[in-house]
Amino acid sequence: MLKKLHFILIGFGLTLVTPLKAEFTVAQIPPLTNKTPITLVAEKGFWTDYLTQEMLPKFTEKTGVSVKVVSTELESMFNLQTQALKQGEGKYDLLTMEAGWAKEWAANGYTVPLVQLAKLYDPDGEKAMQWYLEPYYPSLLNILSYSGEIHAIPYNNYVMGSHYRADLFNHPTEQADFLKRFGYPLIPATTPEELLDQGMFFTRKAGSMLADKMLTHDFYGLALMSGNKPHINDEFSSMLWSLGGAWMLPQYNQQQITHFEVPIINHEAIKTADIYRKLMAYAVPANEQFAFNEAANAIATGKAAIWPFAYNNLWSISFRVEKNIPGARLAVAQVPGGHPYNGAYAFAVSYDSKNPQAAYWLLKYMGTYEAQYAYALGGGNPCRMDVVTAAEFNKEELREIAGAFNASHIANLFWSTKVLTLGHFTTTAMGQIYPELSQACYAASNNATDSTDIFIKLSTKIKNIQNTYGEVPAIDKNNNK
Repeated sequence: MLKKLHFILIGFGLTLVTPLKAEFTVAQIPPLTNKTPITLVAEKGFWTDYLTQEMLPKFTEKTGVSVKVVSTELESMFNLQTQALKQGEGKYDLLTMEAGWAKEWAANGYTVPLVQLAKLYDPDGEKAMQWYLEPYYPSLLNILSYSGEIHAIPYNNYVMGSHYRADLFNHPTEQADFLKRFGYPLIPATTPEELLDQGMFFTRKAGSMLADKMLTHDFYGLALMSGNKPHINDEFSSMLWSLGGAWMLPQYNQQQITHFEVPIINHEAIKTADIYRKLMAYAVPANEQFAFNEAANAIATGKAAIWPFAYNNLWSISFRVEKNIPGARLAVAQVPGGHPYNGAYAFAVSYDSKNPQAAYWLLKYMGTYEAQYAYALGGGNPCRMDVVTAAEFNKEELREIAGAFNASHIANLFWSTKVLTLGHFTTTAMGQIYPELSQACYAASNNATDSTDIFIKLSTKIKNIQNTYGEVPAIDKNNNK
């Protein structure tokens, strides 16, 4: 029996009232009239392996439709698929997208609204899709929507948390020393300023004492994704939002965005850069390639105390510290400032699919409780509330894979409709804007003096890109006082 989700919207908040459970299975796929083989683009890794070995054979057995998988690295996915979509040759039936591309692809007509597909192919029509989507986090569906219609089903959620060494935070000597030095208890940082204190406190040279043991190597308070990679923007954005700032702000008339405002002088971004540079002094030394894998491994190998802006889908990597370092205990808190970067990878049906009927049912099958549960067991961070909150994931023996699930749940609920207040999640040009954000953040992190000019130029680029590729204009927000 399908249990419906009941919720109460209050302003921009969402309060869950009843538990969730969706029971759609491959057995419920009706006979398909179109047997044309379909092609799926999927990221390399355990999820693609699971699809290929477990789910796709069941789908083909049930429907008679064979599925070809194009497995590729995430870095090449956008260009690979966009070029094919521009040609309209029906090369790919099911697309994989990063959340930031969702509105851009939808605005260009590259993806098909899920309700439209349901009306065509599902016996219960629109209602079936509405029920199906109930267990998914509203924050992710809002990011993946366009003009009030949802175009994609998320499978991999990378909302952030702060991964930290609980054994160090709870050690009596460390607690006493921190309290004496800073005047407040040693607990996970709730502000960037507290994080700076903790980064400074835990950074020590070889030969120093840490938790009453002598260090044989240099130890750092922090691990930051400070390389010349996209992820430095995610750290900057999290801090920027916590300071009340934004890269661009949507302005609404009723529920429609009329335009975006872009700050002429982004004071919050300038402050973020100043804080970030100070944090870097207490972070694991990084080169241009240092990103999420390197940060997670810094925690895993006992080189740092805190990864403050960690992607929670990397929890199982960070967790290796418990195997590598005797007595280590990993825990997770909300990110300092309480505004974690959020998003997901998702599947969508392409507009030029040669078999949209089969593509729709495979899409629906890949988002079932069964699939998301398997994804969670493989170490992924699922996108369905009923999976994330499943009782068995609270067991100690599953902490290696599910230890960050509750933190992710809280973070996703926080963002439920707040994502609609930021241009980051509402523009149809984010695929073009995002690289500019990353480049500016990296430049600002390496600027020893003033980042004002960097962010003034960035605001100009954002406006130009939005006005060239976006659906609504961007104008100056005069905040230069």
